[in-house]
Amino acid sequence: MTTTNKKPLIKAQIKLMGRYYTAEGKTVEEVLSKLEPPIAKTVGVLTLKKGELERIRVIPPKMIANMWGHRSPTMKNIAIKNFTLLFSDFNK
Repeated sequence: MTTTNKKPLIKAQIKLMGRYYTAEGKTVEEVLSKLEPPIAKTVGVLTLKKGELERIRVIPPKMIANMWGHRSPTMKNIAIKNFTLLFSDFNK
């Protein structure tokens, strides 16, 4: 018998203007790319859960626009890096 060590999935939920958007994935980058909220110039509340580990962060409008808006690939890569730094303990 072989046993596989599955890493628990990371579950993400973002709240924008009273609406919730959710996604799941193995890494922070994957989860964020699966989230597809509409672009809003508002503050968002991003919650990431992995097993018992949970982090809640308030995300400013500029980061939301850079991540999910119509920006250049460079701006999107910078936004992904910033989000990864905010939730660095989830990729371990």
